Amino acid sequence: MSCKLRLLLFSFLFLSILALGQTVRGSPASSFHLQDGDWYDNFGIDRNYYGGPDGYLPSLASETLNENRELAFSIGESFLVDYPNSNERAVAILKYVQQWTEYGYDSDNVVRDGVAQEEWAWNADEMAHNFNATIGVTAIGDCEDMAFLCGTIYVGAGLEAAIVDATDHVALLIWLPDFSNADNYWDLPNDNRGAGWIWVEATGSSNPLGWTPPDFEDGGWTAYSIGSLEFVAEPIPTQDASPSIDIDLLVIIGVVVISVIGAFLRARRR
Repeated sequence: MSCKLRLLLFSFLFLSILALGQTVRGSPASSFHLQDGDWYDNFGIDRNYYGGPDGYLPSLASETLNENRELAFSIGESFLVDYPNSNERAVAILKYVQQWTEYGYDSDNVVRDGVAQEEWAWNADEMAHNFNATIGVTAIGDCEDMAFLCGTIYVGAGLEAAIVDATDHVALLIWLPDFSNADNYWDLPNDNRGAGWIWVEATGSSNPLGWTPPDFEDGGWTAYSIGSLEFVAEPIPTQDASPSIDIDLLVIIGVVVISVIGAFLRARRR
């Protein structure tokens, strides 16, 4: 094989890897812009505030589920394969998140344009990309960050999840009525299935699955199902959005390179 042909084949392989990498590993929120003092991502979600039509509760879950699912969801899928028993799977997921995340205050860990953020929410994939089990790197986040991470992983693992919006706290519930070690089994309004939701508290490294913190045992909080969201956050085009290469472009690249190689080979035969 000639050097020119090797170069062409190498170029095609490089472009293929680049395109696939950008398609599969593209971050759901690729850019942020400042508006009225708050930072919004390219889905139009306010990362500094939980409430209102643009707040991150529970809208931020939509960035890592359904057509936007990526790394966190795939982690859940791997647990579904490795743990056929739903109770064992649910316990293993919580332990996994507790092992590879560390609680930290936003003001100590999140800076935008040189300004520390008193309040900030990361989506599940942003958290998932920030830890690395292979080299022992943990991701730092607070209660809502861990709740969104857990929620997407649990949904990917085939379990129903609901984000808990409590006073000064965000947590998660999962539907697991057969789990025998919970201290409370919650019955959500309009669910019509009775008590079978259990609490997931990932903010402490040793909190067991099904343990409800005493401050929230009175039920004075709201829960939003994230397994089947009724709303979709549409991306907002921004000037600094990261470009991506899709599969159609990859096919075009392949056709062009193959055509060039064919022409080169025909020219050598003359």
